[in-house]
Amino acid sequence: MEWILFSILAALTWAIVNTVDKYVLTKWVRKPIVPVMILGVIGLIASIFVYFIYGFSELSYVNILLAFISGIFYILMSLFYFKAVKIEEISRVIPLFYLAPLFILILASIFLGEVFPPIKYLGIFLLVVGAILISTQKLTKISFGKAFWLMILSSLSLAINQVITKYLLDFADFWTIFSWTRIGTIVALIPVYFIYFPDILSTVKEHGKKVIGVISLNESLNVVGVIFITIAASVGYITLVNSLSAIQPLFVLIIAVFLSIFYPRILKEEIGKSTVLLKLIAIILMFAGAVLVS
Repeated sequence: MEWILFSILAALTWAIVNTVDKYVLTKWVRKPIVPVMILGVIGLIASIFVYFIYGFSELSYVNILLAFISGIFYILMSLFYFKAVKIEEISRVIPLFYLAPLFILILASIFLGEVFPPIKYLGIFLLVVGAILISTQKLTKISFGKAFWLMILSSLSLAINQVITKYLLDFADFWTIFSWTRIGTIVALIPVYFIYFPDILSTVKEHGKKVIGVISLNESLNVVGVIFITIAASVGYITLVNSLSAIQPLFVLIIAVFLSIFYPRILKEEIGKSTVLLKLIAIILMFAGAVLVS
């Protein structure tokens, strides 16, 4: 089915984006708000292109406001995520995004009337268990650090963003909803630019213009992932779309292990046998959950 293909493409795209995010935040950027500001600009540019190529479908003022609110939660999701990436291994952070299906399940059942057979809920349960396992260092000692709680907030913000987006897709095409949501993010960021723009300048002064170039290219790829997931949501149930994209941690783990072995200067993570085994068990659970919900 079409939504399955686009969900997987979104997961692969974001896995690449996540790896670059970790490098940028470890090597170049001190404050997570910097890539968030650049992400807002990239989203606005993409919306302008959409307007001139496709135009916008008619949308009520109430629904435009909802799109803006969705955009605000997207910014909150990104900020909490960048803060978590700054302090934790990327292969532990990303799976925690897939606590979002639990929040989406609750919100979608209340506001969208999405109800599924028991097997689908078993799949979502496996996704959540896998996410919790991968957040810990040892199977016998499960603890939740600051990054875990930041990702709880990030996942909740993502869930609200996705449920609102799915609701709006009943009123307009995905290009229109995508664009109004991106415009909402830039509106929400206006006061942020006034306060934190000097941080962008100091980053450029310290590391050169290449930093902005890499972040801009990476966030452009991030927007491509958003387009993929929005297309998937336009033709599939939002709960299932987001649950299937939980194969993203597998892509992230493969990339992280590869770089840690062959290019440790780019990315270095703990790759001991017990650690990798625990991550693999968690990812297998999440993959099984993704199969069940699809």
